[in-house]
Amino acid sequence: MTAKPLPSILDVAKAAGVSKSTTARVLSGEGAASPKAREKVLAAAESLRYRVNLSARVLRSGHNRLLGLVVPSSEGRGVISHAVTAQKLEGVARGAERLGYDLQIFFADLSDPEVLRRLAIEKSIAAFLFTGQIPTETLELLDQYRIPWIGINWCNPKRPNDPHCWTDFVHAGRTLTQHMVEIGCRRLLALDWLSDDYGPFGAGVRQAWAELKMPTQHLTLHVGRKFQVGASVDLALREALDARAPSMGLLMSYEGAAQSAYRELRARGLTPGRDVAVATFDDLGTAIHMDPPCTAYAQPTYEMGEAAVEEIDRLLAVARPSGLRGAVKIVRDIPGELRVRASTQLFRSAERAERLAN
Repeated sequence: MTAKPLPSILDVAKAAGVSKSTTARVLSGEGAASPKAREKVLAAAESLRYRVNLSARVLRSGHNRLLGLVVPSSEGRGVISHAVTAQKLEGVARGAERLGYDLQIFFADLSDPEVLRRLAIEKSIAAFLFTGQIPTETLELLDQYRIPWIGINWCNPKRPNDPHCWTDFVHAGRTLTQHMVEIGCRRLLALDWLSDDYGPFGAGVRQAWAELKMPTQHLTLHVGRKFQVGASVDLALREALDARAPSMGLLMSYEGAAQSAYRELRARGLTPGRDVAVATFDDLGTAIHMDPPCTAYAQPTYEMGEAAVEEIDRLLAVARPSGLRGAVKIVRDIPGELRVRASTQLFRSAERAERLAN
C-alpha cells in the first residue's frame, strides 16, 4: 500500500479558501493576516493534520534532538545563576545528556505570543522547557501548532493538566507538619504562599494535622501570596506568639519568613528552636546558615530537571495524530527531602513547658 503523502501548505490554503501567501504568513507567525483568515488556516491545518512543527518530525526521524530551555527576557540579571534555576538547569542538562538530546538556552520576549513558534522553526527545536510563567495565549498557540513543551516546577493554575514536573507540594506540607507534631508541637502556625502560584502546600498541612488527630482549633493556617514575606507574615507571627495559648511551632513556606520568625521570637526573649520550633519550606542556602540552623524541606530541583527531559522524551515518542493535549498525561509530582536541623532538634514540649513555667 502506498503511503498517503503529507499535506502541503497549498493543501491547507485550498481547504481554508485563502491564498498560499496568507497561509504561509499565518503558519509562520510572520506578517499580517486577519483574525478570520487566521482562524480558517489553523482550522484547516488541524483538519488536515498539517505538521507545522517540522522540528518534531525531524526529531522522530533521528536527525535532530535539540531542546530549547526558555527564559523570559523580562527577567532581571542573574536569573540563571539563582540557586533554584541553576539546579533545574543542571538537572535538564544531565537528563539531556543521558537521553541523547542537545540543549540550548534562549531568552525570548514572551509579550509576542508567536515568538516561540518562530523560534521552533528557525532553530529546529523539538520541544521547549519552561522554568517560569508563560502567558496563556502563548501556550494555546503552542498547542495549536503541536509544539511539545513542559513546565519545570511551574504550571498555569488555569490549566492544571498541562505537562509539568514539580515539587510534590502536598508531600512537603505533610512531611513538615508530621515532623512538627512528632517533636511535640501541639499548637501550630503555618503560612502558605505557595498554593496560589505553585501547588497545594496548605492541603498537605491540613491532611497531616487531621490524620494525626490533632485538634482543628490548634492549627492556624494562613493561605495567600502575601504570606511569603513582609507585613502580613509579621502580623501573623505576632498574633500567634502573643496569644493566650501561643503557638509551639512556626511552619513557614519561605526562608525569608523563617528569618522573620526568628526575629519575632528574639524580640520576646524566646530562643528559636529551644522555646518554639521553627521549620520552613525550601532550602536555598539561607536556612542552613541561620542561627540556629533551620529545619527545611528541600525541593528536588535537580530531579525535576531530569524528569522534565524524560517526560518530553516520552511525549515525543508517542504518535499523536489528534494533537498534543489529552493524548498523554505528563504530570510528575516529585517528593523532596526533609533536612532536620537545630531549629526543631532542640525543641521538646515537656522541657519547654518546664522552662516557661520557671
